[in-house]
Amino acid sequence: MSRLVVQHWIACLKARVIPPVGTRNFYDLLGVGHFHTFAGDVEFPAVIPELNMLARFVDGTGVGRFEIEVFWLDAPEGERSVNYYPPYQVTFRPNEPLRDYVFRLWNVPVVGAGRYSVRLFRTGRRVRKVIANEYFFVEQLP
Repeated sequence: MSRLVVQHWIACLKARVIPPVGTRNFYDLLGVGHFHTFAGDVEFPAVIPELNMLARFVDGTGVGRFEIEVFWLDAPEGERSVNYYPPYQVTFRPNEPLRDYVFRLWNVPVVGAGRYSVRLFRTGRRVRKVIANEYFFVEQLP
């Protein structure tokens, strides 16, 4: 997997496969956006119940292991990790130059207003390496 590239890393509230399900799926990405609002009476910490991350991998081979970590970029003390999603395993089929994969993140913590980053890490025998980064913004309404 030395040439593995992530072409797309897109956050949405829901991703679903357009039938029929197979090896070359099309997806509907619902609620694509980078702005999340919470009502004024919601106290932090709060959660985004479900956040789906679509990755389009290019030139993957074998089995890849990935981790996801969410960071609050505007924490008072500076960037802070707010949640870690343990290793996911993605199998790349022979002669498959492109592979779409949806990572489902449940109950994503939101500890305050501001900017967040969702980072995809490739893991293995070497040090884990960031291969994709997506951002969203959280605002609390008055």
